[in-house]
Amino acid sequence: MRKIITFFIFVCALVAMLILPFGTMHYISAGGTLRQVTIYDGTISKQISTGARTVAELMRELGITLDDTVRIDYTHEALITNGMTISIEREMSYVVEIDGTTMGKKASWPNTTVEQILLMLQNEKDITLLYEGDYNRQVVYGETLNLTTLTARIETEVVTLYYETYENLTPHVWEGHSFVRQAGSHGEKEVTTTIIYIGGVEQNREVTGQVVLEEPVNAIIDIGQGRLGALADVASPDFHYVRRVRMEATAYTAGFGCTGKHPWDPWYRITASGREVEHGIVAVDRRVIPLGTRLYVEGYGFAIAADVGGAIRGYKIDLFMEELQDALRFGRRHLYVWILE
Repeated sequence: MRKIITFFIFVCALVAMLILPFGTMHYISAGGTLRQVTIYDGTISKQISTGARTVAELMRELGITLDDTVRIDYTHEALITNGMTISIEREMSYVVEIDGTTMGKKASWPNTTVEQILLMLQNEKDITLLYEGDYNRQVVYGETLNLTTLTARIETEVVTLYYETYENLTPHVWEGHSFVRQAGSHGEKEVTTTIIYIGGVEQNREVTGQVVLEEPVNAIIDIGQGRLGALADVASPDFHYVRRVRMEATAYTAGFGCTGKHPWDPWYRITASGREVEHGIVAVDRRVIPLGTRLYVEGYGFAIAADVGGAIRGYKIDLFMEELQDALRFGRRHLYVWILE
């Protein structure tokens, strides 16, 4: 009877071995029951039956090494459950070129956008990068990402501010003469220019700041319009003279009583300098004021020292007048005489 029972057990065991695959028996013995799991590995998806107890055990069964280049959406110790879905992400490599220079291979996770890579590289290299394309698109495995740098350089230079020359037509200067009332001088300013480079090539430059260091001083030239005998304002800034003297003044005419000459005399109305008399001709002591000196006589106007007189000695001056009545009315008085430049 024992032999019959022993034989029956052997036959049952043999039948079980023939019906069930060896692997299935192994899983059952290891985990108790099989579990259905869906694996998403990039663009590939598959369903498997496993007796693995944890995610780490399942990855070993699938031959996937869990390192820094692989990312899954469960912890390694997570327990496998029936119907579980596991996503696997693998780092993908791409090439970066900046301004045409290859910077080597880089790696990132799937679904990474160009903008995210730009931000990463800018923080890493402390530069600003540009991309000609869609910043929001995802980087493709193995592609070459062409980027260009955006840089700015600031230049500062000191430039000259040139003065201008103004001509002042004035009746306070003898006609035909000019004087520099105010000398001109150049100024300076500091100019700041910002230059923009894209890919190392200058694209734009713009003046972004100006600071005047020294203002220019414009030149003022007084151009004379004053004529012989014309009156001028001696207080005006464009009246130019060398010195001022106080003199005793008288007046004379071309008549015989003043000059001892008659109209038929060849030297009638001719001064000691050979110039014909007119309003503005004065007689002086040539030792005090040389003949030909330009003068301005208070109340009389512009004058020229062109004559002498026997009674004119020292600081005396004799003013020519056409009418005897004007000369008599003038009489004798003290006044200022400006010796002009």
